[in-house]
Amino acid sequence: MTPPDQPGDKAAAPGQPRFPGEFRLIPRIETYPAVLLFAQTLAGKLAIIGMFGVGLWGTHLSWPLLTRQSELRFDLLLITLITATTTLPQYRRLLLTFGTLVWTYAVWWQKVDHWLLFYPATLILGGALFWSAIRFRDSWFGRRPVASLLAAFALSVLFASYFPRSGALWITAWSFLVVFSSFLWFIGYSLLDRNSKGRDNFALQLGTYRPFWLGFYGSNIPYVKGAAYLRRIEAQNAEQLAISQIKGVKLFAWSVVLALALKAFTRVVHGYCGIPAYDDLFSQSVHRMPFPWYLGWASLIANFLETLLLVCIMGHRIVATCRMAGFQALRNTYRPLESRSIAEFWNRYFYYFKELLVDFFFYPTFMRYFKRWPRLRLLAATFAAACFGNVFFHFFRDMDYIRDMGFWKALAGFHVYIFYTIILATGIGVSQLRKRKVEKSNWLRGWLLPVLSVTGFYCILSIFDYTGRTYPIQEHFRFLAHILNLAS
Repeated sequence: MTPPDQPGDKAAAPGQPRFPGEFRLIPRIETYPAVLLFAQTLAGKLAIIGMFGVGLWGTHLSWPLLTRQSELRFDLLLITLITATTTLPQYRRLLLTFGTLVWTYAVWWQKVDHWLLFYPATLILGGALFWSAIRFRDSWFGRRPVASLLAAFALSVLFASYFPRSGALWITAWSFLVVFSSFLWFIGYSLLDRNSKGRDNFALQLGTYRPFWLGFYGSNIPYVKGAAYLRRIEAQNAEQLAISQIKGVKLFAWSVVLALALKAFTRVVHGYCGIPAYDDLFSQSVHRMPFPWYLGWASLIANFLETLLLVCIMGHRIVATCRMAGFQALRNTYRPLESRSIAEFWNRYFYYFKELLVDFFFYPTFMRYFKRWPRLRLLAATFAAACFGNVFFHFFRDMDYIRDMGFWKALAGFHVYIFYTIILATGIGVSQLRKRKVEKSNWLRGWLLPVLSVTGFYCILSIFDYTGRTYPIQEHFRFLAHILNLAS
């Protein structure tokens, strides 16, 4: 599960076919000397930020609790923060912390009332954990701070599920845990940075706690990881900043193209062709309403492609904003449909979520266990990340289920996704253990068939990519059997 330093940016290996043509819709203008020189001038910087601002304003995703005027104010706030990090590069990391704090208070308090109270408590606790991991390095917590953090959080959620409902203790505990769960993995990256050479102090670590480039998405996934990664990718001079911002505008433009493609795809597939949405067709299967098996395949494939496009659009916009702030972050999604193995697709599809699982689960397992058995060591680390870590993340991400259903009922209802991660980890593990020979072959055997096989695996597996608690696993198997024409 460990990608190269620049995943997706390297050229194909000799004898490895690539998609014919290598057509670029958006040219590599950051390599044009004239463009690069202009981008380093004051007029060029204003032009780049202006283009990004216009694109942001024109393509803003609607937010349920905000009016269009409120969205415009937040767009202006985001542009102001980007302008500050551009004009004052020597204070970029401090401005990142300031901007993140301002953005969090300006945006998220409108969504959750108790954020104003428990957000400072979360930051104080995060600072205490960071200080303790450095101060008491030889203690159990100091040696394994991330494992201690995750175990303590899981136990806290378990204990809170037994508190008397609707009481003051229950309300306070769950309000805090819901807020803290949003920062769990960001705090974890700070703890991983405790022993790094030249680590940042906590004032700079705060800038990585749900940074402002996450915008309105509210993702619990640390896009562009933590402080250690930011130190590596921060632009160090005017030329690097220009390249980063040009790439940011390009990536945002590409997200707009994908958004238009998604809109057109949805209209054609669900409007003109009349193919029902996957959730609706799955509900028909649950209620034993008949439909042709081929319609199930069409709906499943359409849903897989739509989900892929949504992940691309969201990730591209977040990373584009990060690049505009002066950090040369890698894309979150890079040509997953060109993947020729299951492990490669996993690396390309959702890079920062995969990195989270690698950093918190894969590496600790790989470095400690089964050192005498290399293949078992790799397989165990893969299961620790793609299976256990995947389940842990999604189970504690959806805190509402645990709060409303209770810990054990919520875990029992999560069995469909647990099965999904077992199959996923098995596929990735086998893909990694299998040594694929790089040999000269034609386009059909060397590219098309492997790509179709990998894409088909993930498309079929998406039937079980279900984090809800409504439908049991037998309904998912029944849907699979129906589209295979094995059941009516």
